[in-house]
Parts: sequence; C-alpha cells; structure tokens
Amino acid sequence: MENYLAVSPIPGMVLWIILYVSDYYLTLISARGFREVDVFRFEGSLELTPQFQKDINEQNHLSKRHISYLIIYTLVVLIFWFLAVWYLKADWLYLFYLGAFLLLEVAVHFRHFRNLRQISLLKKIGGVEGAVIFRKRFSYMLSAFDLYSFAALFLLVSVLTFSPFFLGGMLTCFATGYRHMSYARREISQLDLK
Repeated sequence: MENYLAVSPIPGMVLWIILYVSDYYLTLISARGFREVDVFRFEGSLELTPQFQKDINEQNHLSKRHISYLIIYTLVVLIFWFLAVWYLKADWLYLFYLGAFLLLEVAVHFRHFRNLRQISLLKKIGGVEGAVIFRKRFSYMLSAFDLYSFAALFLLVSVLTFSPFFLGGMLTCFATGYRHMSYARREISQLDLK
C-alpha cells in the first residue's frame, strides 16, 4: 500500500484533502452537537488548535484560514513528492513526510468519531446528569494522552513493518501531543499566578 502512495503525488494529495476537510467539518458537527445536548461544556472552545477556535465557535462553514491551509499543505505534498521521489529518488522520505501529515489526521478522526458517538448516545438514551465542564488544561491533557497513545501504536507498527510512513505518523502524533501538554502546563501556570 505504501509503495502505491509514492508512485504519484495524487493519492497522497487526495487523502490529505479528504482528511483535512473532514476534520474541519467533523469538528463543526461535534461542537454543534455538544451545544445541543448541553451536558459537556468546553472552556473556550472544543477546538484545540488556537487558529481555528473562532471559526468553530462561530460555526463558520467556510473558513478562509482553513481553505488557505488546505491549498498550501496540498501544494507542499505535491512539491515534496517531486523533491523526494522524482528528484532525490528517495521514496522513503516522501512516505515519512506523508505519514506525518495523514496519520495525525487519522488520530484526530478517532477523537471525532468518539465525540459523535457520545453525542448520539446522549441524545438517544441520556446517561449523564448535570453538566461537565472541560477546562482547557484538562482538554489539552486528554488530547496529549490520545496522541501519545497513537504515537506508541504507530511506532510499534513502524518497527514491526520497517515503515517510514508510520514512523512519520509517530513523530507528528508525539510532537502534537507534546505541544498540547505544553498548552496544558501553560494553562496551569496561569492559574498559579492568580
């Protein structure tokens, strides 16, 4: 499968576009769903990426920033394919890079699917009374744990299969988990200052 991804830049670009666009719209759907059930509330925003919090909170179906990033990153995938595969003849380098892009989105999609299932269950059968407020620091710590878990899984698959694709996914999941843990620490330190 990985070798197929390196034959042409098109499969990687198409997968990136699908995952990046669906990530944004699943976040919109989840944010709206959590508001409707009004059981889980999120301090600031459900969206953890600061650049997109305003768009998600305002339920903007078209985000200029998201579209800009989509175009830029799709072009980056194309350029990197030409550099790594066509020019350097280093398929492994492109697969590492593509895995870094795609597998982070796969990990994020699992969170979306869990959120959508929670919303569906709350609408159908309830099961939670009162309200649960997720503070930013807690949301970031949960996200970091999820991403570290996927990083461990992707590392294991990479080692067992000698896969640069999964090694790239491990690296970005670990790095993003580390960034989210840093955000959580910053939130905690701001509380200590008060």
